[in-house]
Parts: sequence; structure tokens; C-alpha cells
Amino acid sequence: MQKKAVLAAGFQQTKAAGRRRFKPAVWHQTILYLVLGLFVFLTVAPILFTLFSSFKNNAQILGGFWSLPKPLQLENYAIAFSAVWRYTANTVVYSVVGSVLVVLLSAVSGYTFAKKDFLGKEVLFLMMLAIMMIPGVLTLIPSYVLYSDLGLINTPWVIIISAAAGGQIFGTFLCRSFMGGLSNELFDSAKIDGASEYTVFVKIVIPLTVPVLMTLFIMSSVGIYNDYIWPLLTIKSNEIQMIGVGLTQFKNQFGISDMGVEFAAYMISSIPLVVLFSFGMKYYIQGLTQGALKI
Repeated sequence: MQKKAVLAAGFQQTKAAGRRRFKPAVWHQTILYLVLGLFVFLTVAPILFTLFSSFKNNAQILGGFWSLPKPLQLENYAIAFSAVWRYTANTVVYSVVGSVLVVLLSAVSGYTFAKKDFLGKEVLFLMMLAIMMIPGVLTLIPSYVLYSDLGLINTPWVIIISAAAGGQIFGTFLCRSFMGGLSNELFDSAKIDGASEYTVFVKIVIPLTVPVLMTLFIMSSVGIYNDYIWPLLTIKSNEIQMIGVGLTQFKNQFGISDMGVEFAAYMISSIPLVVLFSFGMKYYIQGLTQGALKI
């Protein structure tokens, strides 16, 4: 009996200690979930507001800010699509072409800085990194003068070339950091087997760096797609204008913004980026994690 009493007392003490340890853990988890839920709400709320407002007219938006659209103004999307489809198509083309150039130039220069030795390599690389520290607004006027002298103002090339020139600096840093961790023995064995430099780069380097290159492609595409200041400054024709500037031109004949159509245009213009992230998210996450490990 005495032994059973001792065991029962020990069990009760263990159970009480477990409760004391469990309660703080539950509170910590609850607080964590509440904080994360708040962050999710702050992220999703503007998107939901834009979606709901895209089915309203001005009276519904001003009369019921957070109310559900009733009746649905489906014609908003038809009007918005007719207004922004050209801007969206232009921006998608600029983003794809510019990002492809960024990826190609960054892959070549990153491989050169990572695996090749030449005079002044480290100094040149540090100079490239120093350019990243200069705010873009400081080079806005000199860049405009340069592209104006080249005759590229009000042409698609002023967007594509500037994106390729500016984006490859960070791309070179990212590719060099990742490619520097690749085994030199792999390249040496390929060259011993008779592989040329081109073959090594195309058949070995590129396949091994696909996640990082996809990450760079997505980041570059998003940067070009969301650009506003540069196309506003350099492109005057609506035929070749980008979506960031095109979304600011929703005025009727009386100079009043049709907010429902404007919100619908926002939703339509976001579709290319949603599709891009949907297909490239796996590589994007792999590139970020692998690049962090290499660095």
C-alpha cells in the first residue's frame, strides 16, 4: 500500500508539472498564431478590397467601402481589359526579353568571376558591387541623357537595354556566389575528357544553376514589370507604354476616375505576375535557399 501511495503521489506531481509546462507552451502558440494571423490579414485585406471593388461602381465604393458588390458590375472587366491589354502585353514582352538578357549576362559574368583568374578580378568585382550602393535616382538624369544621345528614347529598347544593364550587377553577384561553391574537380574532369569551355558552361554550369537563374529571372521580371519612373520619363507613346504608367490614365471625359474599372485593371495587370510565381515558385525558393547556403 505504501508503495502504491508513493507511485500515485509521484504520478500526480509529474502530471502537475506537465500542466505547468503545457500551459505556457499553449499560450506561446496561441500568441504566435494570432500574430501570424494579423500579418496574413494585413497582407490579404488590400487584395480582397481590390477584388471586391473591381465589381463596383463609384457610388457603391464610396457608399459602402467594405461591403460586398451588389449588383456585380461585370462590365468593369471588359472596359478595363480593352484599356490595358496593350500596356500589359508590352510590359510582358519587355520583362521577358530584359530578364532573359539579365540571366544570360549574369550567368556568363558570374561563371567568369567564380572560376576564371585574370588581372584585377577582385578589384573589378568590388567596383561592380559598389555600383549597387548608388541610389538609382542619382543616375536617372545621366541615364536619360545617355539613352537620348543613343536615339533610344521612346523605343522599347530604352526599357530592355536599361533593365539588362542594371539587373546584371546583382545577378553577377548572385551567380558568382553560387557558382563559386561548385566543385572544381567537376570542371577539370570534363576538360580532361575533351569538353570545350562552351560545353562545360552549357552542359554543366547551366543545369546546376537552374534554381538560381530562375530566381534571378523572377526577380528581374518583377522589377521590370513594376517599374514606373523610368518608362514615365522615357516613353511618350501610348502604343509602347508600360502597365505601371498605363494604370494612371483612367479618366473619363469629365476628368473623373472610374474607380471600379481602375480596380479591375489592377486585377488584370496582376495576372502575369501571378502566373509567373505559380510556375516558378519551386525554383524561386530553391534558388533562395541554395544561394544562401552557398554564400
